[in-house]
Amino acid sequence: MNESLENISIDHKVIGFCLNHDFFNKVKNILDDEMFSGQLKELFRSISFAHTNYEKDLTKDELFALHVDKHPAMPSSSKKELSLVVDSLPPDANNHDLQMDIVKNFWLRDRARIIGEKAISIFTGQDEDFGELQRIMDTVEDGRMENKTTYTEVDMDLGELLDHGAGQPDFPFDWGIVGDVLQGMWRGNLGIIFARPEVGKTTFCAFLCASYIRQKRLVVYWANEEPAVNIKLRIIQSYFNVTKQELNTDRDKYISLYQKEIKPYLRIMDSVGTSIEEVNDYAQLNKPDIMFCDQLDKFKVRGEFGRGDERLKEIYILAREVAKRGNLLLWAISQASYEAHDRAFIDYAMLDNSKTGKAGEADVIVGIGKTGSSEVENIVRHICISKNKINGWHGMLNCNIDVEHGVYY
Repeated sequence: MNESLENISIDHKVIGFCLNHDFFNKVKNILDDEMFSGQLKELFRSISFAHTNYEKDLTKDELFALHVDKHPAMPSSSKKELSLVVDSLPPDANNHDLQMDIVKNFWLRDRARIIGEKAISIFTGQDEDFGELQRIMDTVEDGRMENKTTYTEVDMDLGELLDHGAGQPDFPFDWGIVGDVLQGMWRGNLGIIFARPEVGKTTFCAFLCASYIRQKRLVVYWANEEPAVNIKLRIIQSYFNVTKQELNTDRDKYISLYQKEIKPYLRIMDSVGTSIEEVNDYAQLNKPDIMFCDQLDKFKVRGEFGRGDERLKEIYILAREVAKRGNLLLWAISQASYEAHDRAFIDYAMLDNSKTGKAGEADVIVGIGKTGSSEVENIVRHICISKNKINGWHGMLNCNIDVEHGVYY
């Protein structure tokens, strides 16, 4: 005979509640077998199997019979122990709200276990993944169970959807040449900026960074190609629209302005050898508004890949997840292939070392084209928007570059 519900351990309660098919469907993305121990872990696997294959409520007798059938070599002594465990499971209380509260408490206890193990591992030097520890702690603090639930329902009604679509972008382009055709970008977006070497990718990114700083947005720039100190100086030049010589001539003035207007909103990371997973951890901990990854193709990524394009596709998939999970705008900087050399209009098919994997993940792709002489006097550039999920506009915009001041106009 079953004990009263108060005297049954919480893991036994949860296993018992999961015999009900409807309740199991509510909690299957919260629970996993690693949250249980001993025979309960194996029982949970059998319950998951049954609900997936038969889609109906399970009785205790059915669970026992299924589990024994899945483990034919189980000795008689283990079968007797199993029978006692199954018989001790509580019946469905027909109160799914109460049962869900119990499952949430069970989940919180398991998070406490994981946090403790993770903290000890970091303390003893076996692990350095502080970002993951912070993420788990954040989910406990605000009651989210997002490490298992990977989806959220969009429950806005029609009016809210129309209002959302009509709103201003989170990060407007305050440069009229682009802003006239593409108003701006949103949190969760992934953009790609690409061009041939020495065309002006970094200057364009510095120009964009400066505009975001004027909007008082926290910008993080990951530099794993050009020296990070050079990029930081370019962004400062672009913000003030001055040359290096002008900065030096009036350095006290610009140092003071930098401290007040730029420093609170700009972080430059010298990131040679950095992995995309580290970028994700940083985003979770520091909550930037916008990140630039220059060049994203050179970031490391975990896993084994048979071809280079497969590795790049994985990096860009993860970059998009960084943007979504971090609720930020991420700009990926990349090279263009030789096909883009000496061309005005370049499209995403000319992204270097990729078939469609890189382009497939992006919301907006901006190419920078250049034709003719490579001399400094050749200041004409062509801004080419070849993919645009924001408003669908595609085309080419003609402009000029001023490398000395770090601006486009």
